[in-house]
Amino acid sequence: MKMRLCGILSVLLAVLCASALPVPVSAAGGDRPVTAENVANGTYEIEAETLNSSMFRIVACTLTVTDESMSAHVTLSAKGFGKLFAGHGADADHGDGSEISVFSEDGEGRHTFDIPVSALDTPIPVAGWSIKREKWYDYDVVFHADSLPDGVVAKSGNSWILPCAAGCTAAAVIAVFAVRGSRRRKKKQGDAA
Repeated sequence: MKMRLCGILSVLLAVLCASALPVPVSAAGGDRPVTAENVANGTYEIEAETLNSSMFRIVACTLTVTDESMSAHVTLSAKGFGKLFAGHGADADHGDGSEISVFSEDGEGRHTFDIPVSALDTPIPVAGWSIKREKWYDYDVVFHADSLPDGVVAKSGNSWILPCAAGCTAAAVIAVFAVRGSRRRKKKQGDAA
């Protein structure tokens, strides 16, 4: 009975240990946003995708993370947009204009912009000002954390579980050996009698 109980306890503790292993903050499916607190400071190439338009296409993007804030330097495929705003176009003209990024040209003549990034792996509203039509268009952009270099995105997990489970597993192993030892002693005593 004690052996069976120790075996069951060992299996349960092994499952607990496996469930406590660190996993990336954001799964490949992007079901959890990754905030700046989970990304190491630095500048990284990152993939960005526009979800709701092929007219607003990001062809290159650099993410800069500094002291719990993130910003992206984005390069668009075309020259049709003169300004970008991290938010909805309806809100772009209500501020003092400091939140609006006006384009600059890269070496190939493409328009580049700097915008704040609130989180990775979640759609972020970005409005683009059409030079030709002179109005804002709303887009949803996702910056993909899984395109960052290994080790840049912090791992999460229940850090207290693993040491606890390891200690419990060690206790279970000691208990198994103790039960075996007591059975052997009883058997030897029975054989000697």
